[in-house]
Amino acid sequence: MTTRHPRHPRPVPSPVETLRARAVRTQGWGLCLLTVAALLWVWCAVLLLTPYETDRGNDCGTLLSGDYHHDEPCYESRDWPELLGLLAASVPFAVAGAAVHARGALTHRLAPLLADLDEK
Repeated sequence: MTTRHPRHPRPVPSPVETLRARAVRTQGWGLCLLTVAALLWVWCAVLLLTPYETDRGNDCGTLLSGDYHHDEPCYESRDWPELLGLLAASVPFAVAGAAVHARGALTHRLAPLLADLDEK
């Protein structure tokens, strides 16, 4: 329920509405962080599953296929530490995104209960 403040033309939101709006915003930030983590995983998958060409013009197969030959030009062009670095970079985004989203979801569900406690 919104009330109007005598000096403000806009309605003043109730504490529950304010808390829910903040919770939805927090969930959105969590989803953004999870999206960044997912994009890093997709980027890693693309690098693993697509054939590529080196700067010298050598054709190299995908890293996970049986056609991949571990010869020097292909190995130098796309190596495993870079791919593992992408996965390692996704971990903080995934953990933070899950925690922020869970906090927003919990706050959204607890907003009416907190309002009831304030009334008593």
